[in-house]
Amino acid sequence: MTPTLDLLRSAGKVGIVLSGGSTRCSFQVGVIETLHELGIHPALSVAVSGGVWNGAAVSAGVIPRLRQYWRAFNRMPHVDVRRLFRDHTPYRFDEMHRRTFSRYVGAERLHRPEATPLWVGVTRLRDHQGMYFDARLVEDPLPLLLASNYMPPFYTYAPRLDGERYGDGGLVDNLPYEKAFAEGCDAVVLVTMKGESEGGPYRGPRDPDHVIPEPFRERTVVIRPRHRPPCRFVDRRWEVLSRMMDLGRLRTREVLLGERHPETEVRAEVGALDAAFRRLMLTRVLATATRRGAST
Repeated sequence: MTPTLDLLRSAGKVGIVLSGGSTRCSFQVGVIETLHELGIHPALSVAVSGGVWNGAAVSAGVIPRLRQYWRAFNRMPHVDVRRLFRDHTPYRFDEMHRRTFSRYVGAERLHRPEATPLWVGVTRLRDHQGMYFDARLVEDPLPLLLASNYMPPFYTYAPRLDGERYGDGGLVDNLPYEKAFAEGCDAVVLVTMKGESEGGPYRGPRDPDHVIPEPFRERTVVIRPRHRPPCRFVDRRWEVLSRMMDLGRLRTREVLLGERHPETEVRAEVGALDAAFRRLMLTRVLATATRRGAST
């Protein structure tokens, strides 16, 4: 047994924290599956952005259905030009989530007594304040999960919760491990998609190379790819997504069991100009999301 695995198995309360990353969050599926196989059952989940759908599966206890969930979601048509007249966007991700969430997780499973807490991080758009809601305690968790994913042009109108407009939880904190510790966790598994060779984990535009401080560092197990994953931000190819899931499984075994798998050395080749363009576009998209959400 490695010291890392011993930390998790000896902890009284383990939390799992799932960052955003759109379809790159498929990496989290393999991590979740392997934790389950090793007998590590999180007592709570904290998730933002694309990670909330995986967090919902953990909370509801439907981990064996996660791959089916992802495959069904990505087999659905994601563009319908007729929506331009009604919703001012051709993307139908909200409807795709509505259908697959209802089938593979569902509000009724999150409301069961045996469901574990699922803290969903969102950004209150009028003042950029980060907020957390336990998905088990809201009547309909779907708008909450969609709120943490809200980002134009993929979504047009920011969901309203209790009279307030909310957007992508990763705007404020893409690595909300402190929330898990605040909820009483002794150890936390932090799953994020920025590769180790790219620098520190991405917490946000103002902290792109985050360093976990004491006293959290010794009790936080970070699982992420070795390099930039070979998966586009919005990638619907099942062969790519399933490969990301397998990469998550292998990286988890490396981190927790001390194994070595050459397959984890896979990386995406991205030039400096392309990387700079992506950062610029992300900044513009997030600024647009805040303006649109606050004005609706």
